[in-house]
Amino acid sequence: MNLWNIKQGAYDEKLLQLCAGPSGVEDLKRKLGAVPEDGGINLGQIDRYYIERYGFSSDCTIIPATGDNPATILALPLRPSDAMVSLGTSTTFLMSTPNYMPDPATHFFNHPTTAGLYMFMLCYKNGGLAREQIRDAINDKLGMAGDKDPWANFDKTTLETAPMGQKKDSDPMKMGLFFPRPEIVPNLRAGQWRFDYNPADGSLHETNGGWNKPVDEARAIVESQFLSLRLRSRGLTTSPGQGMPAQPRRVYLVGGGSKNKAIAKVAGEILGGSDGVYKLEIGDNACALGAAYKAVWALERKNGQTFEDLIGQRWREEDFIEKIADGYQKGVFERYGAAVEGFEKMELQVLKQEGETR
Repeated sequence: MNLWNIKQGAYDEKLLQLCAGPSGVEDLKRKLGAVPEDGGINLGQIDRYYIERYGFSSDCTIIPATGDNPATILALPLRPSDAMVSLGTSTTFLMSTPNYMPDPATHFFNHPTTAGLYMFMLCYKNGGLAREQIRDAINDKLGMAGDKDPWANFDKTTLETAPMGQKKDSDPMKMGLFFPRPEIVPNLRAGQWRFDYNPADGSLHETNGGWNKPVDEARAIVESQFLSLRLRSRGLTTSPGQGMPAQPRRVYLVGGGSKNKAIAKVAGEILGGSDGVYKLEIGDNACALGAAYKAVWALERKNGQTFEDLIGQRWREEDFIEKIADGYQKGVFERYGAAVEGFEKMELQVLKQEGETR
C-alpha cells in the first residue's frame, strides 16, 4: 500500500498521519493490523468453508502470498549480488541484494523470503523491439532480409565491432540512446541520440559524424541497454574476491534474447559476473514455479533455514541453466566502467535538451 517503510520494517509514521484523517493514527494502525515479516509464516489451516465449497484438502496450510515479480526472482535460488536479466520485448532487471539504495527510477522491495535482503528491479519499455529495428536495418543494407537466421548479420557485426566502437584507445567512445517507444528509464520520448565521448577529458559531443549506420549501431544498442543496467545497479554488488571490482556473482539471462550468444558476450563484458553468464530455461512459468518453491520452503524448512539453503540443496543446475558466456574480463570491464560515466552524462544532457524543448 506504499505506507510501509521498507528500511525500518514498519509503517511510516508521516504517511500514516497524512492518511489517518480525523480518526487518528492509532485507529488506522489498528485497522491495518500487524504485518508479519516472515514470508513463510504459518497463518493457520484453511477454513472449513473452502474445504466443503471448493474441495480443498483439510490439511491445507495458509502462508503469505507474494507478487508476480517477487515470485519470479524465487524461480531461481539467487544468491546475494546475483542478477537476472529478462530480454524480451521490454527489459527487466532483477537482483537480490543486501544493500538498500532507493531511487525514483528504480523499484526496491523487501525480499519475498529472506530477512536482510532486498529485491531490486528495473523496468524498461525498450528491449527486443529496439534491437530488432537495427537488426532489420542491417539485413536490408546487406540485402539479406530473407536470410534463414535473421540475427546472423546482427551478431556478426556486433562481435566484429570493437567495444564502444573504439578501433584504437585514442578514438572517442560511440554511444547512443535508441528508443522506438517512449522510455521509462530515463523518462524520454521515442527517438535516437548519438554521441562521441572522450573518457580522457570527459568531453561529450552529440554527432552523427563517424557513425557507419546501421552497422555501428548493432553493438551500440546492446551496449546502451547493458550500460544503463550497470549504471543503475552501482553500489548493489560487492567484490567477489581480493583485487576484483564489485560486480554480480552470476548474471542469468532469460527471455528470447537469452538465446543470442553475441548479446550474452557483451552482457558479460559490461555487467561482469565473476562466475559467468548463464541462460536460464524455465519456460513461461517462472512466476508459478517461484510461488511453488516459496510454499515448499514455508512448509518444509527447519528452524532458521533460509529459502536459498533449502531450495539450493534441491536445485539441479544441469536441468535449468547453461553457461553461455564469460563474465568479468580484466581491462574490458574497467573500460566499460569509464563508459558508464559518459553514458550518465549523455542521459543527463538529453534529458536537459528535451526538457528545454517542451
